[in-house]
Formats: sequence, C-alpha cells, structure tokens
Amino acid sequence: MDIFTELRQLVDDLTELGDNATAALVRQAIDRFLAWKFEAGEELLERALEERLRFAAAPEPSTFGRYFASCTVV
Repeated sequence: MDIFTELRQLVDDLTELGDNATAALVRQAIDRFLAWKFEAGEELLERALEERLRFAAAPEPSTFGRYFASCTVV
C-alpha cells in the first residue's frame, strides 16, 4: 500500500468519525504532495494533526445540548 492510499483511507476514517475539518486538511495535503509541493503538504499534515487533537479533546455535547442546537437551527 502506498502513502497516498493510506492518506486517502485516513480521510475516509476521519469523515466517518465526523471530523470533516481534519479530513479536508488531509485532502489538501494530498493535493500538495501530488503537485510536488512537499513543504506545503507537510504543513497541512501538521495542521491536520493539531485539528484532530483539538477535535478529540472537545467534550461530547450533551443530549440536551444537541436537542437545543437542533431547535435553534429550525
């Protein structure tokens, strides 16, 4: 398995976990690597790691919080 396949699988896994912001950063990193812009790709992967750590540390909203958020959207 090559690195691009692994990164694409990571994007799928992050999307499945609901971490779309980190998945988008990894997608952008893949694009940079394919364009031979390695430094930009590395920076995006670093940002993705920071975003993932922030996402993982965020507390799960309570049931009431999710209900309230849904009501405010409607």
